[in-house]
Amino acid sequence: MKRHHLLLPLIALTAGLAGCGGSTLPASSPAPGQSTQSVFDSVSPSVVAILNDDTAQREEEAKQAMKDIGLEAHAPKKVVDVSLRKEPMPHGTGFLIEGGIVITAAHVIHSPEQLKITTKNGQTVEAKLVHIDEVRDVALLEPKTKLEGVPALRLAETNPTPGRRVWALGHTGAGLWALAWGVSEGITSGIVEMLGAKLLLFDAPVYPGFSGGPVITLDDAGKPAVVGVNHAILFTGGMMPVASISSASSVADIKEVVAKRPAAIEPKLAEFAKSQSSASRAELFVTRNLSVHKDPQMLTTAAIVGNERTIETGTDDVARVPVVGMLFALPKGKQDVTFELQDPDDVVVETVTKHVKVGDFDRVSFASADFRFEPKVSGRYDIVAKVAGKVVGRTDVWIEDPDDDDQPIDDDDQDDAEDGEPRVDVVVASYGRDEPFALGGIRSGWVEWRYPRRVGFTWYARGSRGWSGTNVAISAFVLDERGKIVGRGVGCMNPEVRPERTWQCSGTGGTPLLTKEGRYDVVFAMNDRPIAVWPMEAMVRTSAGAGSALDRWMQELKKQHAVKKHKPTVAPTPKPKAPEKPADGPKTAAKPAPKKAN
Repeated sequence: MKRHHLLLPLIALTAGLAGCGGSTLPASSPAPGQSTQSVFDSVSPSVVAILNDDTAQREEEAKQAMKDIGLEAHAPKKVVDVSLRKEPMPHGTGFLIEGGIVITAAHVIHSPEQLKITTKNGQTVEAKLVHIDEVRDVALLEPKTKLEGVPALRLAETNPTPGRRVWALGHTGAGLWALAWGVSEGITSGIVEMLGAKLLLFDAPVYPGFSGGPVITLDDAGKPAVVGVNHAILFTGGMMPVASISSASSVADIKEVVAKRPAAIEPKLAEFAKSQSSASRAELFVTRNLSVHKDPQMLTTAAIVGNERTIETGTDDVARVPVVGMLFALPKGKQDVTFELQDPDDVVVETVTKHVKVGDFDRVSFASADFRFEPKVSGRYDIVAKVAGKVVGRTDVWIEDPDDDDQPIDDDDQDDAEDGEPRVDVVVASYGRDEPFALGGIRSGWVEWRYPRRVGFTWYARGSRGWSGTNVAISAFVLDERGKIVGRGVGCMNPEVRPERTWQCSGTGGTPLLTKEGRYDVVFAMNDRPIAVWPMEAMVRTSAGAGSALDRWMQELKKQHAVKKHKPTVAPTPKPKAPEKPADGPKTAAKPAPKKAN
C-alpha cells in the first residue's frame, strides 16, 4: 500500500503533534498602529532563548569515544572540531508567563539538568525543568534567578477563529545562520485535532529555532495574548510537498500542561503496556536465517531474513520447517521453550524443546527449532511455541508435494490472530522490509554515556488483513515505568487501509527523553488505538561511571566466562552401540541432531 508522509517538520520534532480545544476568539480588524513592528517591540522583551548547555559533557563524550576508536588500527588520535561557531547556540525559544514560569516546546529540551535561559537584554540564568508534556509538546521551566526586564505574557482565554491575525516570535539560533530574535505575521486557518492533541494552524512563516516561541494575537482592546506555542512546519501534498503551514500547541492545551493534567491518551497507553508487558509471548518466523550477537555494550542485536509461507517436500519426501522465535517477558533464569509442529488435523507431528537463559536485561530473547519430517498430507501446518505448558505464540506454513496435483489449495485465509482479531507485528529494528521479508538491527535497549538524554530508534510494522479506516497514522509512544509518555514519533500515514489488504509501515520513534536507566515500553498505536508493545532497556555505558547497571551486568558476564574457561572437562561415558537394522527393514527419514538454542 502506498504510504504518504504528511508530517515533515523542518525543526527537530520529537513529540509529534499538539493542540487545543474550547471556544474561540472572534475575528477582528487590526486597529490603526497595530503593525508587526509594534507587536515585536512590545512582545519580544518577554521572549527568551533556551539553551541546553552540554558543551562540557560533549567534550567528555568525545574523549571517551576516542578511547574506543583508539583500539582500532589506523584510528585518529584526536577530535577535530569543525563547528561554525564555538559558543553554544540556543536550541529553541521560550516566553515568560505569570507566576515566573517560562513556557517552551517539549522537543527543545535535550539536557534538562543543564538548561539555561538568555533574555533579549543579555541576561543568562540557569533553569529547572518543572514539567514536560511530550504529547502536547509543551514544557514548563523555572528560572533559578529572577529575570530582569522580562514582562510576563498573558494566555488568551479562547482560541482564535479562522482569519484571525497572529504573529509568531522566536530566536533563530539553529543552522548555519542566526538572526536572533525575529517575528513573522499571518492569519489562522483553524484548529485541528490529531493524535491525542490539537493544533493551531496558521500561515505565518516560522524558522528553525522558533520552536517554543509564542504565537500572539491582539484582543479587542489591542492587548497581546498568547494563543499558541510554536511547534512545527507541516507540509501538504503527500510524498511531494507542495505547500507548508505552521503549527502551534494551542492555548487550551497549554493551560492543561500548566495544570499538569496528562493527555487523555496516556492512561489508555499505560494500561495497554502493562497488560502486554506482563504476559510471556512470542513472535514466530519460518526461516533458517537468524543471526544473533552481542554488541560492544553486551546488548543482544539480531537479524532475520526470510519468512516462508510455503514449503515443498524434497526428493526424499522430507519437509524441512525451520522456525525462529522472538520471546518477550520470559522470567529470568533458565527457561524451556517448546516448539510443536501440528498437521492440518491438529495432530502433533514433532516436538522440539530448547533451553533459553534470560539475563537481567534481556527483554527480548531468541530460540529456534528445525523440524524435518515426512508429511502424510499436504496443507496448512501450525507451529506453536510454549513456555511452562502455555501457548505464547503461533504461526503457520503451507506444506505441499510438488509432484501431487490432487491436494488442497492454499487460500491464505488465516493471516489473522487465533481469536479472529486482525493483528500487527512490530519490531524495533534499524531496517525492515516485507518482500522479501528481512529485519536488521533488532534490539531492545539503549546504551548511552549518560541520562537524561534524548535517544532515537527505528521500527518496522506489518498488519494483517481486517483493518479498515481512512487517514490512519502509525505512531510510536515511549512510556517509562510509571506509565508516563516520555516521547512520541509519527512513523507514517496511510490515506486508507482496507480490510482485504495487508499493510506495512516503518518509521522513527522520534527522540524520547529518557531520564534514567531502567525499563521503558514502546507502545505503537493506529491513531489513538494501541496495537503493539516493544520492550526496551536503557543503560549507561561502562566507561561513564562505575556502579552503573551495565557495569554490574558486564562484570557478572566476565565472572561467568572465567568460570566456564577454567571448568575442568570430563570425558563423556561412551554409549552402547545400537544394533543395526536388517537390510529389508522399514525405511525412515534421516533426522539430524537438533541445533543449539540461539
